[in-house]
Amino acid sequence: MSETRTEPPSPSLNYSFKTMSNGSSTPRTTNGGTLYDLNGSSPSINISNMDDLNGDYYTLSKTPSPPPQRPLRQRLIGAWRLEAYVAYPTPSCRFQRPTFPMTKNVTGLIMYTPDGYMSAHMLIPGQMSFKRGEGEEPQWAEAGKRSFSYAGPYYISDEGIGREEILRHTFQVCNLPGWLGDIQVRTWKFEEDDNVLVLGSEEPTEIRGDQRIPVLKWRRVNDNSNGSPPAPMPHIKVSGPGEP
Repeated sequence: MSETRTEPPSPSLNYSFKTMSNGSSTPRTTNGGTLYDLNGSSPSINISNMDDLNGDYYTLSKTPSPPPQRPLRQRLIGAWRLEAYVAYPTPSCRFQRPTFPMTKNVTGLIMYTPDGYMSAHMLIPGQMSFKRGEGEEPQWAEAGKRSFSYAGPYYISDEGIGREEILRHTFQVCNLPGWLGDIQVRTWKFEEDDNVLVLGSEEPTEIRGDQRIPVLKWRRVNDNSNGSPPAPMPHIKVSGPGEP
């Protein structure tokens, strides 16, 4: 005599095992009390009332496309204040560590105009003040060593894949005579939503006898188009007629 052992029912499909006379079990399904042999032919099973355990897991949501990146010229236009000037070593350097060619306290501004001109000015602060016409030659020499400035047109060119926006500075005006007339490539990248501009040199530059890669970090300054001049202070010189 055969014996049937039935498992707890599920909402739409029940499983049972029929113990055969030889002790083995054959899987069966019950649908409405009728046994079906899974090893043989079985009628179709309605699964429309089964729960989808995945739910909306695989549903793809629409992701907004990022806005197109603005051209480099538009991103450059304006004034930027110098935050850091670091020279990184090349393999040929005697000292394999970053240096600060104009000290960590260097200040400066770089400006790009919409019509294609730029100027850069850097200064090591701290020199003893002296008035024009009163300084001795060593004082003027020290003032020259503490500053570096240049200006001229800048150019942005497309030179193929990977070099779509190449930035070049020209040195039409420069307080370093050996650089007058130069055209130099500047590497560039933006950080902090275009509020920080990092400029570098494509080729190593000789700095105090070593070939180094200069990197300058500039931060965009506030729009001053509607600004008002500050009140005169003892440390702020207000120029008069005939004065620079």
